[in-house]
Amino acid sequence: MGIKYNDTTNAFKLYKRETILGIKPFLSPHFNLTLELPAKAIVRGYSYTVVPNSWRNRKAGESKLKIKEMGSRYFFILMYCWLEKYFSRGDFKKRL
Repeated sequence: MGIKYNDTTNAFKLYKRETILGIKPFLSPHFNLTLELPAKAIVRGYSYTVVPNSWRNRKAGESKLKIKEMGSRYFFILMYCWLEKYFSRGDFKKRL
């Protein structure tokens, strides 16, 4: 999709209020929201800032992300944004 960011699924991002309002409506009720927000922002002409962070392996507990279950949801959002980029004729683009 021509995205210059290397990890769109990282949830640590900052969005301006204008961006959040410009990328509505949200389709994702789960973890895939972390992909929907930046993908729609970029497709619609907005940007975001990634907050630097570092990760350590979990010492206790269990992740709630079930990749087998969520994979189709991530794929749906990715295809939705790709279709919007190439077939919406700019209807959702940020107004300059």
